[in-house]
Amino acid sequence: MSQDIKKPFLCPYVPYRGQMSLDALTFDANLQEFAQRAGFISALHTGGKLSSEEAFAAVSSLWWELAEAYLPLVRSQTIHE
Repeated sequence: MSQDIKKPFLCPYVPYRGQMSLDALTFDANLQEFAQRAGFISALHTGGKLSSEEAFAAVSSLWWELAEAYLPLVRSQTIHE
């Protein structure tokens, strides 16, 4: 199977449909990356490659990374309004 066929399957991309702004696009990209990585972790857990504790720790870490990326966007948006 060629890489051109695998990429849309492994890394699906859904275009952003909300209000266009740099902050919104940045958060959308971060959110899609979170969802993709959380899905991989879930699949590894379901397949028995990760324990429940390891999966929880990995998703929790991803969640905090997403939250850290989100806070500056919220702060900049409240300043602009």
